[in-house]
Amino acid sequence: MNGDEELGLDKTCFIVSPIGSKLDPVGSPGRNRYEESIFMWENVFEPACIAFGLTPVRADKISSAGEIPEQIFTYLRDADVVIADVSHANPNVMYELGLRHTRPGITLQVGEYNLLPFDVTTIRTIQFNRTESGLIGARDDLVDALRDGLKGGGSPLRVTTIWGESPSASARVAADSEASISPEDDWQDDSQPGSMDILADGETAIEHISEVMTEATALTSQVGEIMTEHTVLVSESDARQGGFAGRLRVARSLSNALSEPAAELESASNAYYEDARSLDAMVDYVVTRILTDEELTGEEKEGLVDFARTVLRLVDAADAGAVGTARFRETVRGLRSFSKDLRPVVQVLDRATSRFLEGLAMMSAWRDRLTQASA
Repeated sequence: MNGDEELGLDKTCFIVSPIGSKLDPVGSPGRNRYEESIFMWENVFEPACIAFGLTPVRADKISSAGEIPEQIFTYLRDADVVIADVSHANPNVMYELGLRHTRPGITLQVGEYNLLPFDVTTIRTIQFNRTESGLIGARDDLVDALRDGLKGGGSPLRVTTIWGESPSASARVAADSEASISPEDDWQDDSQPGSMDILADGETAIEHISEVMTEATALTSQVGEIMTEHTVLVSESDARQGGFAGRLRVARSLSNALSEPAAELESASNAYYEDARSLDAMVDYVVTRILTDEELTGEEKEGLVDFARTVLRLVDAADAGAVGTARFRETVRGLRSFSKDLRPVVQVLDRATSRFLEGLAMMSAWRDRLTQASA
């Protein structure tokens, strides 16, 4: 028991997500939304809530008598926690999320990579890829966010604070009106990268990302070997009847041994994520040109298609490594309850693996478009 199970006792968590229709034909958009919603409920939302003793409620499963919209509004107003799945920018979800933002309380957003509405991307959103490892990562990230919120961490959104204030007479109506009539030209923003900048950054990233993954694989193996060695040390200590004091000494030794490779792994994970971001912009640029630029010459198009195929091979490697990375993170997180001396280094390893999973999920989300562009 780590205390999490009591943080959400007697508290309600209302789940806002695209519902779809169970009665629509199999393969139709409405039926797909329904099946995605059920999958998210079973694999992400419900287990994350249960970890804290929260009572989860789904909008489509409200069973008490009364008008359904009225009950939804009541939950949006009164629930201790609201989790909104903003994937696909579903109109009902966005409307309900907007209502919730007028109220103080814990409000968390999750959304599938590349399917987020622009207007909420400035608000922290737990992003995921709809794969086995992606949903595991989403569940674990949601658990961390719930823990932080239920313990009183975080701060209210500015929109929530403003909504709770009295009307202000200081609104810049005249300036805002003038800006609306004469908006600044987009070309004045010289900070935006051009096509050559995107291609050059992506080219560098594609050369570097494989090196980083090789380094990360070696560091992960090193961490695993250290953990195995100290498992043996625990057994030897128990054989000598060293008791819990002996186990604590092993835990402290393990913390010291993991400190350096953990720091190196976090550095590698940050480099990997930045490389993935550079590639993300380049992939979007290349795929868009291949699919939409009618004036693209044969030779130039061939070069872009070759690049798309190269990145697709990287995506294959990313998907292959994602499940193992997620399982490694689960193993590492299990050390938190062993000793408080291990928690700082476990936190570093947790951040590192989570960062890797974010990058891996970002890359996996490219697959469909790259496949289309490579055909």
